[in-house]
Amino acid sequence: MNNPTEQYKVIQQFTRQYAGEGNLEQARAAVSAITPVAKKGNAKAQYMLGKYYSWGFHDDCDNKKAIYWFEKAADKGNEKAAEALVNLYRYDFPDDEIEAQAKKAFVLKWHKRWIAILEEKATKGIAAAAQALMNLYANDCPDDIEPEEGVEIARKWYDRWIEILKAKADKGDMATKKKLADIFYYGTGVPDEVLELIEDDDDTSEDDAATLYSEVAVGENDAEGWCNLGQIYSQSEEGWQKSLDCYMKAAALGYNEAYRCVGGAYFEGRGVEKDLATAREWYRKGADAGDILAQLMLADCYKRGLGGEKDYTGAMELYRQIASRSDLRRKYVHELGTAQYEIGNMFMKGLGVETDLQQAYAWFRLAAGNGNLAAENALNSKKFRDFRI
Repeated sequence: MNNPTEQYKVIQQFTRQYAGEGNLEQARAAVSAITPVAKKGNAKAQYMLGKYYSWGFHDDCDNKKAIYWFEKAADKGNEKAAEALVNLYRYDFPDDEIEAQAKKAFVLKWHKRWIAILEEKATKGIAAAAQALMNLYANDCPDDIEPEEGVEIARKWYDRWIEILKAKADKGDMATKKKLADIFYYGTGVPDEVLELIEDDDDTSEDDAATLYSEVAVGENDAEGWCNLGQIYSQSEEGWQKSLDCYMKAAALGYNEAYRCVGGAYFEGRGVEKDLATAREWYRKGADAGDILAQLMLADCYKRGLGGEKDYTGAMELYRQIASRSDLRRKYVHELGTAQYEIGNMFMKGLGVETDLQQAYAWFRLAAGNGNLAAENALNSKKFRDFRI
C-alpha cells in the first residue's frame, strides 16, 4: 500500500486503549495492511508492528514477533524501537522464559544501540536527540556505567543540546529563543542532577535568559516574555522598576499572571510606593482571570482586611472556588492544600461562618492529604480528639 499513515493511527490508537476497549479487528486489518510495507524495509511500519505484538492486552500479543520487528526497526535507526527492546527485555519476560544474565545482556545490548542511534542524530544537529541522551544518561544510565559518571556524560549532552539550540536561535527563531530562556532561567527539561552541575559552574545563565526573554518580548511583543523578564529583574532592588514596567506591559497584553505580579509589586513596594488598596485591585484582576495564586492573595486580603474592609464571605468563596477544582492536584497541589486549610481554619475560628469543628476537621484532613503542614499540626489539636478514628 502506498500510504500507511492511517493504518499507523489505527494501531497507535489500539495500543493506547485498555483491555476490552480497543477494536481488535480494525487493528488486525491495519497490521495486515502495513506488514508488506514493513517487509520492504520501512522502519516506521516495522516499529508499529513491534508495538502491536508487544502490547499485552489482546490475543495476538507475541513477544517473539515483537522482538523480530523491533530489531528490524532498530537496525534501521529507529530509536523508539531500540528503547522498546530495552523495556521489553527488562520488564516483559518472565524469569522462567529467559535466564537473568542473558536478559541483562540483551538489555545492555539494546541500551547501547539506543544510545548509538541518538548519538548519530545529535551529531547531525537534532536537538531532541541531544536532549534525549542527556535524560537517558541522567535517569536511565546503562548498567556498565556508574550513575555518577552517567550524570557527567549527561552534562556533556546538555552542552550539545544548548549548542544546537543556540545555533537555531542565532538565526532569529523566536520559539527557540524562548525555549533557551526557559532552560537557562527555570531549568525547563533539565534533570535535577544536571542542573546541580550547571549551577556549580556559576555561569551566566540568568543573564543569558534575560537577554533572550528581552529579544522575544520586544521582537514578538510577547506577554509571557515580558512577564518572565520581569521575574528576572525582580531578583534585585536595582531591577524593581524595570520589573514593574515589564509586568505592566504583560498585563496590558492580557497575561493573567502579570496582574498578580503587578499586585505583588504594589503590595511590597517594589519599584513603586507601597499601596495595599491598589495591590488588592490588581489581585482582583488576576483572580477574575482565573490565576490561582492571585485568588489566594485576594482571599488573604479579604480575610485580613488588607487594602480594604474585611470580607470573610468573599474570602470563603475564593477558597471554596479553589478547593473545588480537582484539576489542580498536579500543578497546584500546594495551593489546593492552602485553600483547604484556610476553609478549615475559618470553620474552626468562626470567621464569617458558624464555628463547626467537624467541618474544620474534615477540611484539615483534606489539606493534610495535599501536604499542608499547618493542617497536619491542626489535626493534632485537642479540639479534634473526638473526631479521630
